[in-house]
Amino acid sequence: AAQLMAAQMGIKIKFRSMAPVQSLPVGLLFPDQNSRSLRLLSAARNLPGVPAMLESLRATLGFDPLAASLIQGVWELFRGPEAIPVWLEETRLCQPVLFISALAAVERLRQRRPGCLERCRAVAGLSLGELAALTFAGVFDVATGLRIARLRGEAMQEAAEASPQRQLSIAGLRREAVERLCSEALEESGGSGCVCQIAQGLFADGFLCSGDTAAMEALLRRARATEGCKQVSLLKASAGGAVHTPRMAGARARLLEELRGIEGLMKPPRCDVYMGAGARKIEAGSSPSELVPLLCEQLTSCARWEATVRAMIQDGVGQFYECGPMQQLKGMMKRIDEDAFTAMLSMDHVVKNEKEKPR
Repeated sequence: AAQLMAAQMGIKIKFRSMAPVQSLPVGLLFPDQNSRSLRLLSAARNLPGVPAMLESLRATLGFDPLAASLIQGVWELFRGPEAIPVWLEETRLCQPVLFISALAAVERLRQRRPGCLERCRAVAGLSLGELAALTFAGVFDVATGLRIARLRGEAMQEAAEASPQRQLSIAGLRREAVERLCSEALEESGGSGCVCQIAQGLFADGFLCSGDTAAMEALLRRARATEGCKQVSLLKASAGGAVHTPRMAGARARLLEELRGIEGLMKPPRCDVYMGAGARKIEAGSSPSELVPLLCEQLTSCARWEATVRAMIQDGVGQFYECGPMQQLKGMMKRIDEDAFTAMLSMDHVVKNEKEKPR
């Protein structure tokens, strides 16, 4: 009634959905490797199904990722109890670990919200997160997904170490302004032979850019001098290199070869899958052959995260769960859709609150 009256009076009010959370279609979101943390995986280690996944992860890595590590130097004493181990900054190790962490988060969700996974209509993953999304959707089994995550991480680290590369996060500028700054940084640092471009479109004025180190440093200087830029910073050199750019062409070729080899074993997704390459929706029951080129394409092209999430909302997904550590996707959701943010729950938030409760 209030909505009808507002419309008759010409007043624009954004009304929230009155549907109870328990009845809304569910979407699962899986983060990328920049959400580095072992907290969620450690907290979920004894949930049903997780010990077997951890055993496979130990065999893949050759060590126990949750084992206490020795102090390497006095400087580590100042990093705090939540600091990640140094080895987790290596892409080849980080990707399989975070893949299993995402699936452990699904088990945490299963424990905390019984029945919500039966209402899951759609899944999406940011970059690496697509592997966990497809595993939940039944396209891969856990062992296959873990093997692909390992190969992907190794191939991307090799590509990143082939030349000096960096990543840069920027917020406060619209896409057109960031693209202009990238073009100017390219000209300053060497022209057509260099790479400098938007790697991830995270929200309307938030982006991850990546490329050659000289171009990234030029972009940093130009962004700092641009009116309206709220935040800009270079990520650590170990962040993964020039992801989502042509510098990952070698990794893309290796991933394509691996996926073509197992394509006959892949199964149609049991729910809709939204892929970052082109923010494209692959409907439940589609042929897995549609997924292979999209998984590979996102290694060398921009991951359109904001467009992906908006497409899910447009298609009726009303309750989102972040299945992975660090709550970064929920932070992005606040800048994408306020209602979706309010209803969203991060599994890492659940773990953190549990940890902070007095005993």
